[in-house]
Amino acid sequence: MTEGFEIWDAHVHFFSFNFFKTLIRMKGKETPLNEEFTFLRERYGIETPPVSPVQLARRWIDEMEKYGISKLVLFASIPEDIVSVSTAIAAFPDKFVGFFTLNPFAENVDSEVKHAVENMGMRGMILFPALYHIHVYDELLERIYLIAEEYHLVVFTHFGILKIPVREAIGVRDQIDGTYSNPTDLHRIAVRHPDVNFIIPHFGAGYFQEVLMLGLQCRNVYVDTSSSNSWIRVLPYQIDLKTVFAKTLEIFGVDRIIFGTDSGIFPRGYRVDILNQQLEIFDKLGLSSDEIQKILSGNIKRLLGFI
Repeated sequence: MTEGFEIWDAHVHFFSFNFFKTLIRMKGKETPLNEEFTFLRERYGIETPPVSPVQLARRWIDEMEKYGISKLVLFASIPEDIVSVSTAIAAFPDKFVGFFTLNPFAENVDSEVKHAVENMGMRGMILFPALYHIHVYDELLERIYLIAEEYHLVVFTHFGILKIPVREAIGVRDQIDGTYSNPTDLHRIAVRHPDVNFIIPHFGAGYFQEVLMLGLQCRNVYVDTSSSNSWIRVLPYQIDLKTVFAKTLEIFGVDRIIFGTDSGIFPRGYRVDILNQQLEIFDKLGLSSDEIQKILSGNIKRLLGFI
């Protein structure tokens, strides 16, 4: 079904060896790493990644070639793992683009953001308001948005339901606070910074109406289509993914929808089922080849300055 389309997946987690090691150590236990990895493999079927980020990157390239994917936006899913993603990008710049997770409370956070762009090759930053207990309109983040504007950084902001199965499997006890998760928090920031582009994943992950309202009013807000979008089941009315796409197209238009799968864990690898499901929906909605191409790669390429 992908024949004839150039596909850039804008939502892939680069769960490196260092990612796992860092989270395992966050638990405060001194269990040997090999025992922790054995537990993850036997209990959850999670494959231990190679120590080298370059080897993991090659594994992803194999997946890309298998399924006809041109480029991946790799997420450094914790601030401590930016080096792994940067290493992968440096090794294969034609295959990967990097986004890094921001800890808004980090010391010298301004310098860290600039370093991520200037020295690590990052093209976007990731905010997890519910994980770090900060509203996106907090004054602490204002200077970060100014840096994003200066460096043309995309700001990827997770709202709505936040469940991170890999962290749960490892045993990290996150204090996720949903009071920071409403997309309407972004309204004043998007208006204040019209030259900064914001991506909200999973259609708002449960805050679908709020995302539609935001998209209607702010042209610099985009949505990504990633994951199984199982958040649909928490809505108090019946809706399916086809209807979600139809309504999003009505409000956002085809130019502000960005394809992604939320892939990350091996041996599952690339979530081609997500891609195929969405391609089928595009066909049922009667989208033209040009419209589909915008969603699959054109829009993210434009945001990142590739076209």
